[in-house]
Amino acid sequence: MPRHELADAGTPFAERIRIGWRYPMRGAAPLTIGAITLFEAIAFLPVTGLKLLVIGIGWMALYTYAFECLRHTADGYADPPEMAIHTTDGTSIALILIQLTGNAIAVLAPIFFGVPGLLVSLVFAFVLPVITMSLTFDGVGAALNPAIWVQAVGRLGGSYLLLFAIMLASSLLQAAAQYAMKDHGPTFFGTLGYYLVANYLTVYNFHLMGALIHHKHEVLGYQPESMAIAAVTEPDDDGALLSHVNLIARDDVPGATDILTERLREGVAPPGLHLRYRELLRMQGRLPELLVHGQIWIAALVAGGESRRALGVVQDCFDVDPSFLPDDTVTCGPLADTAAHGGMSRLALHLAEGYVRRWPRDMGAPHYGLLAVRMHDRLGQPAEAAALARQLLADYPDHPLARDIEALLATPAPTRKVSP
Repeated sequence: MPRHELADAGTPFAERIRIGWRYPMRGAAPLTIGAITLFEAIAFLPVTGLKLLVIGIGWMALYTYAFECLRHTADGYADPPEMAIHTTDGTSIALILIQLTGNAIAVLAPIFFGVPGLLVSLVFAFVLPVITMSLTFDGVGAALNPAIWVQAVGRLGGSYLLLFAIMLASSLLQAAAQYAMKDHGPTFFGTLGYYLVANYLTVYNFHLMGALIHHKHEVLGYQPESMAIAAVTEPDDDGALLSHVNLIARDDVPGATDILTERLREGVAPPGLHLRYRELLRMQGRLPELLVHGQIWIAALVAGGESRRALGVVQDCFDVDPSFLPDDTVTCGPLADTAAHGGMSRLALHLAEGYVRRWPRDMGAPHYGLLAVRMHDRLGQPAEAAALARQLLADYPDHPLARDIEALLATPAPTRKVSP
């Protein structure tokens, strides 16, 4: 069985959108897109009835492969599939019929019904992605059930709105490509360029739908194939517990939270349990408990050498409470250093200044005060940097770092060295 690079379900969906533009240019995707585009060029041969037949076949081939990309991504694989291997099941046929219906509504409704038709077209465009996605995680029956659409959109939340915005932008870009290349460009090469852009955007959009399913698989109740294979080859009690918790959470979120609370009290637990616990707390608005858990998990991550992951938890807690700060010097200090070296200047500034405010008599306070000065400089805040530097000199006049602080003040702001 071929090995595939796996995607991280924890990657934010906005990040998947940003890096997803490379997806149609990886693996077998560019070859497939190019082959379909060249096949569509056959439509230029002067044979009666050939154009419609070729475009139809090319269109079906494209959507069949794009849907396979959706499934492959939803199952946790980062690279495109080599070929469409599910072409014999009913979902592929249903997809083609749904896409035909969607395109027909988009074109005909505004023509025949004017503004009301345009609104109908927009509404259908909004639900078309969730219909397509439902084919993957619930099958044809769910894809045709409006109640499932509403439920799925509710579970996907703001990420679905972001997906719709990207797909709407892709449609506008495709329309612009048609106008510039096909309608007003050189007849053959312009049309070929348009088909290439349209096919690329189709694969990209279907990849994003799969990425959203993968990212939200827990709330959708969908188990990616890559995780199922891992569960069989590497049985994991915590994985089974998480599946059980997700099942319970559909009807009893507090009960599911209690199950995870007991597990986390037992000791070291995998990140998936912590992340799901935080999701459930946030769903219930239990923000004080979210912050308490953050303190505990951050300390455990730093102790385990996972400072980068700990910074993510700090940022999450900071979004809940802007005054949040790790509650120990051995946690807060190293995280400030890690954030500064990692280019996370605002987070480093928050941690460093917080360190000095909370533990002004600690031996590490001058170091983190100087770090805060440098972060102010890095963020283009010379006045704040100078004010803090003067305060540090007043508070720690005999500290060995006083000379460094004086040198920093003596250097003009534009030429200061701001690296930590």
